[in-house]
Amino acid sequence: MLRRLRTDAVLAAALMVLTVGPGAVSLLMGDQKPGATVPVDAAWWLLAAPVVAGLLVRRSRPLLALALTAIGTTGHLLLQTKFQLLDLALPLVLYTVATVARHRRAATALLGVVMLLTYAAMFTGRVRTDLTALRAGKAETTQVTGEKMPGKGKELVAVDTTGVWGEALISTSQQVLEMWLLLVAAFAVGDGMRSRRAHLDTLEQRAADLAREQQQRAALAVAAERARITRELHDVVAHGMSVMVVQAQGAAAALDRHPERTATALHHVIETGRSSLAEMRRLLAANRTGPAGDTELAPQPGLGAVPALVDQLRSAGMRIELHVDGAPDVVPVGVDLSAYRIVQEALTNTLKHAGPGAAARVCLRFEATCLHVEVTDDGAGPAVNGAGPAVDGAGPAGDGAGLRGIAERVAMLGGTLETGRGFPAGFRLGATLPHHRPSPAG
Repeated sequence: MLRRLRTDAVLAAALMVLTVGPGAVSLLMGDQKPGATVPVDAAWWLLAAPVVAGLLVRRSRPLLALALTAIGTTGHLLLQTKFQLLDLALPLVLYTVATVARHRRAATALLGVVMLLTYAAMFTGRVRTDLTALRAGKAETTQVTGEKMPGKGKELVAVDTTGVWGEALISTSQQVLEMWLLLVAAFAVGDGMRSRRAHLDTLEQRAADLAREQQQRAALAVAAERARITRELHDVVAHGMSVMVVQAQGAAAALDRHPERTATALHHVIETGRSSLAEMRRLLAANRTGPAGDTELAPQPGLGAVPALVDQLRSAGMRIELHVDGAPDVVPVGVDLSAYRIVQEALTNTLKHAGPGAAARVCLRFEATCLHVEVTDDGAGPAVNGAGPAVDGAGPAGDGAGLRGIAERVAMLGGTLETGRGFPAGFRLGATLPHHRPSPAG
């Protein structure tokens, strides 16, 4: 702010020096040139003060500066009928007003008022100068009569002013054009600067909005990816650990009477642990590369892996029936993976909660527009306050994360999920997964 004030003070001083400097130098050198005069009228210096003040406050108080410079400049025009270098402060202040104006119409109205004031001041000053010249005998008059006023020593002179107003109108119209061109040019430059700043502000705001939107999208993408990895890890860990626990229990039970079965069960435990560990590594470190630079990725499981899943659980001693109805056409990747995870989680719940000797039935029904997945069991499961079987740790020791994960998968695909008691006993889970997510309007 102080730097701008110093700049405006230097500008005001320069205009003042350029206005009175040539006349003062010529006067001191004794070589007074035509037009190189020093203003000696006190009124001129009094009117110069608001002009200088307007230059000093034009950045902080543009409207006040315009009023001050307009007063000073119109006063000078009344005295001299033409503007000098100091009066260039008016176009400069008008430029500042145009740059900071909030409404273009208001700024244009101010321009019109200033133009009218300058014209009126020049016209009035021209008429006053011509009338003074006529009274002094410097211009031709058509009729002059004089008589002494009663009680006065001076002579009252009547002057015929015919033609003075017309000549003043023509002369002022020619002289004011230069001043008007300066005012209009200054206003146009200032208005263009204001439009450019507004455009830059709009671009900056738009860029900031886009950056904020990108950050929000990135945050949503990270959250969605974390939720996906969490669901995948839950399915992998819950299924793998459940199968390993059941197989380890079978190995412990057969250790004394059937040692050969113990070895087979332990082999299944090792295979299940290795596959689960490999899938966990793929989920947590899919972007890592091996020594050869190849990414350690494996294809996501799908409906084609359901028979292998069923065989794995059968090897743990679980009785499972698999039924496939319809022709398995090309299924979207999301539906393929979600259907496999739903079957995996449902069978894991059966293994954990249906009780010993429970049997499960998996039915996959392919249709043209959707896939129906149904998993039922005939187990009783541990009672929860007498209300029925608990599912995926929904009892006292669990929180039902498995069913919540299934519900999230189904909702993400725009499908429907049904869970509850089976008939005549057990638990039933049914999910309908559309091939294409329905639009919100539909």
